[in-house]
Amino acid sequence: MRNLLLVLLVAGCTAERPPAIDRDRVLLGPVPLKRQLAWIDSALDRVVAIDAKDEGAPSVHTWKIGRRPVFAAPTPSGDHVLVVTRGEESLARGQDDEDPILWSVDVSTPGSEPIAYPISSPFDRITVSVDSGIAVAYFSEAGPDAEGFFRNPNELAFIDLTQPPGPGNPTMKTIRSFGSAPSGIVLSPRMAVPGAGDPSERIFAFVLARNIVTIVDASHPDRDEVSIRLDAAGANVLPRELVFAPNTATAYMRSDGARDVLELVLINDPPGTSPTANDYHPILAELGAGGAPSDIAVFDSPSGLRYVLAATPATRELVIIDADTAQFRKVATPDPIDRIVVFPGGNEPATTAVLAQIGAPMPRVHSLSLLGIQDPLARLDLETIEVGEPVRDLSPVPGRDLAMMVHDDNRTVLGMLDVQYGSVAPLQGIGRLDTYAFTPAGDFLVGTTDGVPRLGMLELSNLHPTDLRLDYAPRQVYALANGALIVDHGDPFGRATVVPNTASGRKDAHVLSGFLLANVLDQESP
Repeated sequence: MRNLLLVLLVAGCTAERPPAIDRDRVLLGPVPLKRQLAWIDSALDRVVAIDAKDEGAPSVHTWKIGRRPVFAAPTPSGDHVLVVTRGEESLARGQDDEDPILWSVDVSTPGSEPIAYPISSPFDRITVSVDSGIAVAYFSEAGPDAEGFFRNPNELAFIDLTQPPGPGNPTMKTIRSFGSAPSGIVLSPRMAVPGAGDPSERIFAFVLARNIVTIVDASHPDRDEVSIRLDAAGANVLPRELVFAPNTATAYMRSDGARDVLELVLINDPPGTSPTANDYHPILAELGAGGAPSDIAVFDSPSGLRYVLAATPATRELVIIDADTAQFRKVATPDPIDRIVVFPGGNEPATTAVLAQIGAPMPRVHSLSLLGIQDPLARLDLETIEVGEPVRDLSPVPGRDLAMMVHDDNRTVLGMLDVQYGSVAPLQGIGRLDTYAFTPAGDFLVGTTDGVPRLGMLELSNLHPTDLRLDYAPRQVYALANGALIVDHGDPFGRATVVPNTASGRKDAHVLSGFLLANVLDQESP
């Protein structure tokens, strides 16, 4: 509070009051990155990030961006944060006309200059490709707000983040509509269309809307899109989830209202004479799973083959699909499964799938070995694991054959499932596990409880618990890629505890207060 009072006193003694003092202040974030935690401040028009360095004390850095941020997202690489600012119309002293902009901020490099991509419309959602190379900005389903006269919900902005802004970057595009607006956008990994005249690996944007999927070549967004109607049979279909088999340019889709898993294969289609003609055509097929899928998962076997698992509760079956050939097998399940988790996660070949019924919780889960799945004659049997309490949530531990089970809505009754041995270890705590995170190596579970100034840590190799006393009550805990832990205390002026790693004690922790006002007196008054 002392820092804010100082700002106000200084502002009151000057001839002109800085406009930032009177602006409505909205904080976006925090946004977790590789080794930073970032906030976006709408009053001061900037990104503020705590850098939890690999060595030494943490530091705070700021980057200037445009007016009125509306959405922020990290890139998968973890070194950039993308921010959409709405801009403003000049109506008073200290204001300049500013259009909506997507800002790419390199938080890994203090003092770097944010890159501004003019996007013309105040989009409020961003999706980014897995290689952090392409971003698509679009409107959410929230509908129009009080500002602006017209809003085009089918307008998209395609941004090549590897290139500077300029003609054609961003590319603004309005996709054709059949009476519905996008409910989400999924970007594929890079994949080549077999036999196409363009042999390069490209990213495709799958734009999901009720009863329709639109596919855009996001690497060449000026080319024509292709739309696929999903309601030809009269059903009301809402796409929900996509998984990809990039080797064959194939996507598998789970939808509400669909009878089966839908397969979308991109095949070569020689372009016409139009300069914007594309060179692909999607083929839609039902895989004959026999029921509407409730969950799907994709994994690579030890032999390198990619498979898709689909749960169909209506038929009490698990469908196993060879992603390259679309051939499938079915395994009967004792319960109507609606959650599939494969182990271990990440880039390692999967060895086991765990199946659970979350919607109507049951006190058991089921395990299926995936080691012999490529053998069409191999016997596939489920193993039922009794866990004692109904399973309401199942959270896999990154890179390990472990999963945390939640047995009640308040997250007070927990268990740790060892997938390899089928054993369950109960976890007891001092209250609700309000926020938690797994360290990237999967060696610790860290968590906090609202109002309790402690950080709990559970070593997952032996389930040994420790805790660290905090000076302030926590709001959220984050485990960063470099092993650092940051506890956000929810102070509007900025307060966080940075713990270098899980082996650190209280003496090693750093408490940063007031960092959201860092260098505020150095802000230039317009």
